[in-house]
Order: sequence, then C-alpha cells, then structure tokens
Amino acid sequence: MAKFGLVTEGITDQIVIENILCGFYKDYDDLDEEIFALEPPRDETDMRQAYSEFGTGWSAIFNYLSESRFRDDVLNSQYVIIQIDTDISEEFACSKNQSTEEIIECVIQKMVDKIDSKESFYTENRGKIIFAISVHSLECWLLSIYSKSEKIHTCEDKLKKEISRVSKKLKTEKNYRNYDKLSQDFLKYKKLMKIVSQNSSFQIFINRLPKEI
Repeated sequence: MAKFGLVTEGITDQIVIENILCGFYKDYDDLDEEIFALEPPRDETDMRQAYSEFGTGWSAIFNYLSESRFRDDVLNSQYVIIQIDTDISEEFACSKNQSTEEIIECVIQKMVDKIDSKESFYTENRGKIIFAISVHSLECWLLSIYSKSEKIHTCEDKLKKEISRVSKKLKTEKNYRNYDKLSQDFLKYKKLMKIVSQNSSFQIFINRLPKEI
C-alpha cells in the first residue's frame, strides 16, 4: 500500500508536493519511495508529462475523480493528496472575489461533489483524502522561497523574475527536473515551516496533513 498517492495537474506539481512531504515528515526515512504518482501517470524514463506538455488540468482531474480507478487508488493508498490550482476556479463557479479560505472551500466542495456524484465515497473515506489547493498556482508556493511577501497573482512570471535575479544556475522552464531543483528548500523542515508561514493556502495544506504517518 502506498503511503501517499498524488493527484495533481502535472508532474511538476507532483515533485513539489513530494519534496514538501519529505521535508514535513523529516523523521520518516526513504518516504520518497512510498509516494506514487496516480494522476497524471509519470514517465519514469524521462520525467515528461504523460498526456500533455504541462499536465492534465482541471477537467482531467474531475474526470479521474468520478472514475472507479480513483476509488481503487484511494483504497490502495494510506493517503491520497489532490492538488489543484485556483487560477481558473471561476470557470467552475468559484469566484476569486473571496478570501483564500473561501476559495479553497469552494474548490474542495466542487471536487467532493464530483467524487460523491453517484455514491458517498468521499464521506466514507474523507480521512484518507487530503486537498492541496494552491491559490492561485503552485508557483505561488515556490515563490515564497525567494520572496518574503505573499503573492497570489501571476506567480509564474514573478518566479521567473526572482530566479533570474538570485541565481544563474536555476531554471524555471516547466519540467520535472527544474521544479525539483527549485523546491529543494522544502526538503529542510525548518526552512519549509518558515516558507509555509508566508503563504496562506500553503499553510492551510500543511495544517491538513496528519502529524504522524
């Protein structure tokens, strides 16, 4: 049984979430070997996206949540983490003119409705399902490594500017290896917790994680 199964918009999100988990559970040896990519599947040969260049997106995640495969994956994992950005949340009737907490709860409810559209699977397994809702993109969490003030808009562009300012070695092209390098500070517990405190949606995700696994 997998310790954590990851459902994300793309494999760049997967490696960032994986590094967060390995940093948060600092005393769990070799946790990375017990974290599995469920959606999208990961090409272990070259770490490219399985379905498209940048990932699967909202529609593919919502489709996956309604499939029997998702139910099997939850039952065969200790925990399943579902990550999604809120950049297009308004297309799914979740207004951005709300607080971070309200946006997150709206997005979660949309996903719960999809999971439980035909049965009460989420209700019965809610202890195993953890939502990682990044407002408005996971790049905003990454940006917190390099910028002290919280930002939630155009974070991908801002991240590129910060990286070009602070490092000539780091690259922001959206691929697995670059995002692994960009998120290395998440592997260090003390740094992770300081970074988390600088971003509200990041803090909400960390607060949802079980203290022990």
